[in-house]
Amino acid sequence: MKKWTVGVIQSLRSKASWNNGGETNLNDVICSPEYLSCALKIAHSLAEQLAAIEEERGYKEKSREHNSNNNDDNISPPPVIGTLDKSWSEYISVYCMMRAGSSVDDKSNEGDEGHTSVADLEPLPYAGGDDPEPGDLQNLAQKISTLFESENDQSIDYLNVRGAILNEEAVDGRPLSADGKLEIRSLGIALYELFSGGQIKAKAGTSQQQQQQQQQHVPSPLSSRPTRSLSLSLGQTAVELGGEVGTSKKRSQCNTSLDSLSHKTMVRTPSSISVEPLKLLGLPTALCDLISNMIDSVNGGDHGHGRREAYDFISDVRDDLMLMIDSPNVYLQDVDLAKAGNVGLQFGSSLYGRGAELQALKECHQRSTKSECEVAMICGPSGVGKTQLAREFVRSLNGDEDCGSIFLSGRFDKLHSQPLHAISSAFDKYCAWLTVKDFSMAEKVATALEDILGEEMASLVAAMPNLENFLGDDFDSKKSNENNTAVDAQKRLRYLYCQFVEVIARCHEEPLILFLDDCQWIDDASVALLSQILMTSEPAVKDHRLFFFMCCRDDEMSDTHPLNLMLSSVSRFGTKTKTTKIHLAPLSKGTVNEMVSTTLSLLPRITGPFANILHHKTKGCPLFVKQVMMELYKERLLNPSLSRRRWVWETDKILDMKIPENVAAFIAKSFDRLPPEVLSALAVLSCFGASADISLIEVLEREIQQSLVAPLEAAIAASVLGKKGGEFFFMHDKLQEAAYSMMRPDERSLYHNRYGLALGFFALRERNDRLLLTAVAQINHGGKQAVIDGDQAVVVANLNLDAGKIAMDMSDFFSAYTFFNCGISYLPRGCWDEQYDLSLDLFNLAAKCALMNAEHDRVRMLTAEIMRFAKCFQDKYEAISITVTLLMWSGNVPEAVALMNNTLSSLGEALPATITPTVNVDYFDNIKEQLASLSEDTLLSYPAMVNPSKILAVELLVKLFRCLTLTGERAAMPIIPLKMIQISLTHGMSSLSPVGFAQYGNYLAFVRDEFEEGYRYVKFALSLMKKIPSRAHQGTTMLYSNHIKLYVEPMQSAVEFYLEAYKAAMKSGDPYAIACSFVYDSICFWSGRVLNAVVDSMKKTMKEIKYHRNMLGLALTLPMFQMALRLMGQSDTPEPDDQDNVTSPERT
Repeated sequence: MKKWTVGVIQSLRSKASWNNGGETNLNDVICSPEYLSCALKIAHSLAEQLAAIEEERGYKEKSREHNSNNNDDNISPPPVIGTLDKSWSEYISVYCMMRAGSSVDDKSNEGDEGHTSVADLEPLPYAGGDDPEPGDLQNLAQKISTLFESENDQSIDYLNVRGAILNEEAVDGRPLSADGKLEIRSLGIALYELFSGGQIKAKAGTSQQQQQQQQQHVPSPLSSRPTRSLSLSLGQTAVELGGEVGTSKKRSQCNTSLDSLSHKTMVRTPSSISVEPLKLLGLPTALCDLISNMIDSVNGGDHGHGRREAYDFISDVRDDLMLMIDSPNVYLQDVDLAKAGNVGLQFGSSLYGRGAELQALKECHQRSTKSECEVAMICGPSGVGKTQLAREFVRSLNGDEDCGSIFLSGRFDKLHSQPLHAISSAFDKYCAWLTVKDFSMAEKVATALEDILGEEMASLVAAMPNLENFLGDDFDSKKSNENNTAVDAQKRLRYLYCQFVEVIARCHEEPLILFLDDCQWIDDASVALLSQILMTSEPAVKDHRLFFFMCCRDDEMSDTHPLNLMLSSVSRFGTKTKTTKIHLAPLSKGTVNEMVSTTLSLLPRITGPFANILHHKTKGCPLFVKQVMMELYKERLLNPSLSRRRWVWETDKILDMKIPENVAAFIAKSFDRLPPEVLSALAVLSCFGASADISLIEVLEREIQQSLVAPLEAAIAASVLGKKGGEFFFMHDKLQEAAYSMMRPDERSLYHNRYGLALGFFALRERNDRLLLTAVAQINHGGKQAVIDGDQAVVVANLNLDAGKIAMDMSDFFSAYTFFNCGISYLPRGCWDEQYDLSLDLFNLAAKCALMNAEHDRVRMLTAEIMRFAKCFQDKYEAISITVTLLMWSGNVPEAVALMNNTLSSLGEALPATITPTVNVDYFDNIKEQLASLSEDTLLSYPAMVNPSKILAVELLVKLFRCLTLTGERAAMPIIPLKMIQISLTHGMSSLSPVGFAQYGNYLAFVRDEFEEGYRYVKFALSLMKKIPSRAHQGTTMLYSNHIKLYVEPMQSAVEFYLEAYKAAMKSGDPYAIACSFVYDSICFWSGRVLNAVVDSMKKTMKEIKYHRNMLGLALTLPMFQMALRLMGQSDTPEPDDQDNVTSPERT
C-alpha cells in the first residue's frame, strides 16, 4: 500500500503539472477526487475481505445473542484475523492494472511457467459481488506479490485500482477480541495512513485516569510483551496499543475460557487517536468521522454528544464506504455551514422508496405507447408523495433519448369553480411553450387547426388564450366568436378539444402525455371531456400516441365518484382502454432514513436513530417528515454544527416534543411562528385556491390597500410558497388548507365577498372578462350571507349575469349555470316586480344552461317560473323553445308536437287543421310561383330575419319536422319546409332558412320527380348556408342536400360529402352528426367499398352512437355491421375486445 501511495501521488502530481504548468500542493493531491476515489476502492476491498470473515465467523449473530441474553460465557472467540508487530499497511497489497501498450520483457519470461501478469488475475470485486473466501484471498495475495516484484513500476497504472487485500502474514494468527472491534480499529489506523497519503504519524495520548486504569489491569496470559507507551505512530497496531498476542500455534491452542477471560478483563482500552490532522488536510468530514469511528470502536465512540457512533461490525464499515463510492456528492460533500445557517434545510427533488411504483408507471407508459391504450392512476392519501412520483416519472422520460414526449399538465382545485380549468390550462401552457420553443411547429399546428376547424377555433381561443399567439394576424377571435352559435355548445367544445388533441398528436413525432393532479376534485365537464378524448381521439389512441395519467386521493373518492364511473365504463366504447391503479403507502423506516440521510449528507448508520423517531411521529408520511424536520430546524433542535462540520440534533428533546397526529394540524400549528402580516397574506391567497396569478394579487393589493406581495415573498423564504410562471403557489395543498383554516367560516364568507367585489369593479372598469369570472366566483364563495343589503344583492346578481354570459361565450355551460343560479339566489323578494328584466334574463339563461347540463327537473322549475311571471307572450318564447327541446329529449314527442302546434297558432303561423294532398299541392304551387319570380342573387341578398316571433316559428317548424319523422305522421311534413320558405320570403332569412330550402329541394326530387329543379335549390341552400353568419345548422343543411347530390353527381365524390356534413354537425353539437355518419357507412357498404375500411368506420360510428345513447341509430347500424363481418368471412359474433361494439339495443 505504501508503494502505491507514493506511486499514485507522483502520477497525480505529474498529471496536474502537465495540465497546470506548475507544482501541485500535496494536500490538493490527497483531497482530489481521483485520489479519494482510488483510496475508497482500496478501503472498501479491505473491509469487504474482513466482512466476509466476520460473516463466516458469525460475529453479528453472536453479538445479538449476547445483547439479548446479556451473558457471553458460552461465546468462544473464533480464530479470526490476527495482527503482527508491524502496521497493517505493511501487509496490504493494492491491485492495479497495467498501462495500455506497456508490457514486460517477453524474453525474460520465456519458459517461466510461474510468471504472473495482470491479465492472469481475476478482477477483485471491490464493489460488492461474490464474497471472497480467505483461501482465495491468500492465493491472490501471493500472485500480486509476485507481480509487483517482477513488473516494471513504469508499467503500473496507479489510478486504475481494482481493489486491495491483506497478505497471508496478516491473515494467520490468534484473535485479539471475540467481537472483532480491535480489527476494526487496526483497519481504521491503516486507513488513517492511506487517506493522509502516508504523510501523518498519529499520536494517541492518555489521561491520568486512563493511566490508573491501565496500572490496575492484570497482564494477559496470552501476552509475552511488557506494556508499551501510548505515544504511538500509525505504524503501531491495535495489538501494540492494547497488549500483543503471539502467532505461534501453541498459543493458538490455549483454552477458550482463558481467551474469553482475557477479553473480558485483560485487554487494555486503547486511547483515541485524533483525526484533526486529517481534517486540516481538507479531507471530507464524513471520511474523517468514519476513520475516527473505526479507531474508537473499542472505546464506545460517544464523542460527548450522547450518541454512540463507533462501529460495531466491519460490514457496517464496508457498507458506508460503498455509499461514499456510489454517492460522493451526497456522502463526501461537506455541508456548507454558512448556507445551511442562512437557507436552512434543502430537501431537493429526489424520490425515496418509490422504485417499484415508478417502474410500474414506466411500464404502463410503455404499454400505452406500444401495444394498448392504458390510463394510470396514482392513488394515496394526502402528503404521501403522489405528485413527486409523477414529476420523477416525467424527469426520467426527459432524460431518456428514446422516450421523448410532449408533456401537458394541469391541476384541479377545490376552490376553483371554473370547469375544464385544469385541462384548458394544460393545453394553454402547451401553446405558450410552443410559441417560445418551436415557432415552426407552432405554425404547423396552426395550419392544421385552421384546415380542420376554421373559424370554430375561436371557441378554443376562448379557453386557451395563448393559442391566438400563433394563429396569425388575420385571425380575429372576437369576430369569429360573434358567428359562433351552436345547437349544443358543450358537445361542440368537447369535439373541438378532441380535434385539438388529434392535431398536436399528428404534428409531433413524440407521443403526448397528459397529467392531471388532484383529480378527486375533478368537475363533471372535465370527466365528460376526458371520456370523449379517450373514446374519439382515434389517431392518437389507435396509434398509441397519447398517455394519460393522474393523481388523486382515493380515500376521498367513493366508487360512485364521476371519475371512477367514467374509467370503468370507457372501455364499453371500444377503445380497449384499461386503468392501472398505483397505490402509494407511507414510507418505511428504512426509506425515511434514506431521506434523512440524503438531506443531511450523513451516512444512514448515523441518522438511523433520528429517522426512527421521525417515522414514529409521522407514520412515514413524506410531507409530514419534511414539515417536522423544518420545525426542528426552526426550534434549533436540528442545526448545523460548526465544531463538527455537519448536522446534529437533540435526540432527547425531539423525543419529548409533542407533535399532532396528522400533518394538517401540525402545519396549522407551525404557522404560529410566521409574522402576522405574512399570515394575513397567506389567508388572502388561500381564498383563491392552491395558486393565484401574481398580477391578480397586485391588483387586489391596490384595491383593498393591504400589503400582499412582500409578505408572500417572505412566505417563499419560509418554504410555504413557491413562485413560478407568474404565479404564487402553495408548496402543497395541505399548506393551502392550513392557511384557509386560519379563518373562521363566517370570516371566510366576508373575505371572499370583499375580495370578489374589489376585483369585480376593477374588471368592469378594465373590461377584463377573465378577471371578472374569478371575481364573481369569489363573491359566490362568500354566499348570500355576506351581502350587506338589498342594493348590494342586486349588484351581485348583475355581476353573475355578466359572468354567466361570458362563460356561455366560452361554451362553458357548467360555469354559466352556476353563475346564473347564484344570481337568482341573490334576487330579493318581489324581484319579478322590482327587477323584472334582470329576473327574466337570469331565469331564461339558467334554464338554457340547465337543459345543456341535463338538469331536467331544474329546467321544469325555471320555465314554470317564467311562464308564471312573464308579462307578455314574447317574453315566454325562450321558455317555450327550451320546453319543447326538453320534451323531445325526454322522449315525450306527442306532448312536444301539441305544444309546438299551439305555439305556432299563437304566433300566427299555424299549419292547416286538415292536411290533404290537395292542400299540399296548393301550398306547393303558391311557393313555386313566388320563387319563380326571384333570382338566386335576389334571394341571397335578402335581409336577415329579426322578428323574434318569426324566428321562433321557423325554429319550431324545424323541430316539428323531426318529431313527425319519428312519429310517422308524414301528411304534414311536405308543408313544413314550404311554410319555412314562406316566412323567410316575407320576414328575411334566418339561420334555419337553408334547411327549409334543402328540404324543399328533396321534395321536388323525390316526391315530384323534378331532380334538376330539386338539385338547383339544394345548391342554393348550400350557398345561402355559407352566406349566413351562424354555422349552427350547417350539418343538417348538408345532410339534406347530399341526398339529391348522390343521384346527380358521381357517388364516389358525393358520398364524401356526408363526412363533411358529419364534421360540420360535430362542430355545432348537432345530433344530426350521427345520422350523417350512419348514412355514410350505409352508402359505402352498399356501393362496394373495401370492407375492412367500412367495418372500421362502422365501429367508430357505433362508439359515437353508444356514447350519445342513440338507440335508434344502433338498431339500424348493427345488422349492417354483422352482415359486413360475414361477407369478410368473419363470425358476426364479436371478439372479446369488440363485444361492446355490437351489443344489442335491448341489452344496451
